[in-house]
Parts: sequence; C-alpha cells; structure tokens
Amino acid sequence: MPSGPFAHVCMVVRDLDRAIEDWTKILRVLDPAALEERIVKYDEFSSGADAGMRWATFVNNGSTEIQFIQPAPGTPMGDRLEKVGEHVHHLCFATDDVPGAMEKLAAEGVHVMNGGATYNDPDMTWQKWSWVGAQSTHGCLIEVASPYESRGDGKWRHAPGRFAYKGPGEHPSFTELAPPIVAK
Repeated sequence: MPSGPFAHVCMVVRDLDRAIEDWTKILRVLDPAALEERIVKYDEFSSGADAGMRWATFVNNGSTEIQFIQPAPGTPMGDRLEKVGEHVHHLCFATDDVPGAMEKLAAEGVHVMNGGATYNDPDMTWQKWSWVGAQSTHGCLIEVASPYESRGDGKWRHAPGRFAYKGPGEHPSFTELAPPIVAK
C-alpha cells in the first residue's frame, strides 16, 4: 500500500509487458524498493465500456505506486490511446469516504465529473472511485478511490481506516500555517 493518500500515477500504454520490463530497469536504479513486492497484475479487467483492459501496478509500501493500463482495442480508452498515444492518464488519491470527498470537492468549486458519481468495481466490490476533471487540475484526471493494499499475492485488498479525513482544522491551509510576509 502506498504510504500516503497519493496512491499512484497511472499511464496508458500500448504493450503492458514491455512497460513492465522497461520500468523494472528504471526502478532497479532509481527506486529499488518498488521491486520488493510482487506486481499486482490483472490480465483481463472488466470496467464497463473499457472491459478487456489489462493493467499492472508496481507495489511500493514506502512511496507512490506506478500503474499501467493497456486498453482493449475499440474501447473508449483504446480509442484515446490511438488518438493521443501513450500518456499519463491519472493521479490517484485514496480516501475512506469517496462520496463524501467528492461532495467536499464540489463544494470547493472543483470540477467533479458526472456530478461526482461514485462507481463500484464488480470484481472488487469494496472498491469505489470517482473522478475530478482535468479542468480543475490543469490537465490530468484525478481518481479518488478507496484505500487498497497488496498482501504479496498479486491482488488488491481493501485497507479501510488508512486515510480518513476527520474534519475542518485537521489540515490547515498553507495560509493558516505560513507566517505573514512583511514588506521591508
């Protein structure tokens, strides 16, 4: 499981096995801890209109994880890959209360996609997720998802209670923490 709520960076790739091979070389030099755990890999993942995608994640208990999706041809994500090429698709943040987080983001004026609708994964019924639109993030989708962990078996498990938001004042804004700038 990632060490903080910034869970993973996800890239859309043409060849999942090649991406794993290439990133293994990169991580071997730059972040060897990311290679200590077994990769979580699904060779056929059902995801609504994007059914048939393959994906894998380098599990890193001390940092943000790296995930890859290889979409099936003729799906919305497959069509996007053909149009845009390989790219960073989204950043993922984990929270115990996905619907509540989406309500709070909307109240802050952040663009939440599809009205902040929360989706459930049919293969991992505990998993919930929603999306913040690129209009508010300056170009990259944000996935807001239930916290997860790997137990070394190549699968995801629910990890509740890990990143619960306790309410106002728990995370003061920078302006509340930083001393005022005084002109000289």
